[in-house]
Amino acid sequence: MTAARARLTVIAVPATLYFFSYFHRVAPAVVAADLMRAFGISAASLALLAAVYPYVFAAMALIGGSLADGIGPRWTLTAGGVAMAFGTALFGLAPTFGVAVAGRLLMGVGASVVLIAWLSLIAAWLEPEDFATAAGWTQTVGNVGGLAASTPLALLVEAAGWRETFVLIGGVTLVLALIVVGVVRDRPQSAVPARPPAGVRGVLAGVRGIVANRASWPPVLAAAGMFATVVTLQGLWGVAWLTQVYGLGRVHAASVMALLGLGVAIGAPLAGWLSDRWRRRRAAFVVFSVAYAGCWVVLVIAGAGALGVAWLTPFLLVMGAAGGGLALVFACVREVNDPARVGLAIGFCNIPIFLGFGLVQLVSGSVLDARWQGFAVMGARVYPAGAYRALFSLCLAIALAAAVAAALVRETRCRNIAVRDA
Repeated sequence: MTAARARLTVIAVPATLYFFSYFHRVAPAVVAADLMRAFGISAASLALLAAVYPYVFAAMALIGGSLADGIGPRWTLTAGGVAMAFGTALFGLAPTFGVAVAGRLLMGVGASVVLIAWLSLIAAWLEPEDFATAAGWTQTVGNVGGLAASTPLALLVEAAGWRETFVLIGGVTLVLALIVVGVVRDRPQSAVPARPPAGVRGVLAGVRGIVANRASWPPVLAAAGMFATVVTLQGLWGVAWLTQVYGLGRVHAASVMALLGLGVAIGAPLAGWLSDRWRRRRAAFVVFSVAYAGCWVVLVIAGAGALGVAWLTPFLLVMGAAGGGLALVFACVREVNDPARVGLAIGFCNIPIFLGFGLVQLVSGSVLDARWQGFAVMGARVYPAGAYRALFSLCLAIALAAAVAAALVRETRCRNIAVRDA
């Protein structure tokens, strides 16, 4: 296999698993009503089910990073894919809400290591000045998965049922995991691996170094605020907002909300490319985070239902593109920490990002339930426009905090400054 073809393989093949990893983050938005009817749950319980996923990501972050640095990204990806496959099938077959939670838990365990291992592969196979662009493209792949969890998922659920759909997706994921182990290799044959200290003691030393490094925190907190709010809209309440406030059908609402994911898919590689070309991480992060916060200002001022349907299309596209700037977190954190600990550094990013994601999703359900007026349709609660405006105000506050954090990012000029500072 030529070097160019090998590089394409290690980028393209793991992309298929990350596609489904991201797919599951936002899929509950489309099947929310189905889940509420099937298990007789409220918005807060649905938010709990959705939040299992990010909490597992946070819990597995350092474990996933250690696995990628230790046994290598190839086997880490494979194990993650297998776990994600069985968890997805269990979720679809769940007879009770408790079993559904267990399925989503296993699904999250598998999915949590996929991006960490994939970015570790990218770091090993590509040049440093191309890393932010490649990291941006990973978010494009993820958001294509998010797009698949909108209209295509809605159509498939309408045709086959939500249970059958998830069992089918579990089978496809298992096949992809087996393909990964057959074709992916950890690094070029000519590369000399940067070996971190082995064992638990070495891992703990690496964790302490990353956590104690003040430069690690601003990009992670900025990305956490952006990610938590964009996925709360795209992956949990966006379809409900459009159906309940704007009166759109589920498929139409999913199609409109898909534009948010499409915007992220465009904005993430654009942010990475601009950052690589400008050789400025902080400037790009600030531009995108400020633009993203501005979009929440529009939603709050316009009101939950005052922005016309015709304006939603370009607005959600722009909002998603601005939110795509969160992909810069991986380059920013990698370049201020030990280059032998790429997996651990990337795994560290997941802890605040997914804890914030889970927390905001839990709070979002409580915000809506607090303003519920007792109206329901076929067992699914219907919330007024004022409830969604309160939710958007919360998201605005978080997005503004993210923009402040982005302004505090340490500039690296696209090189690892941990080596220089050591």
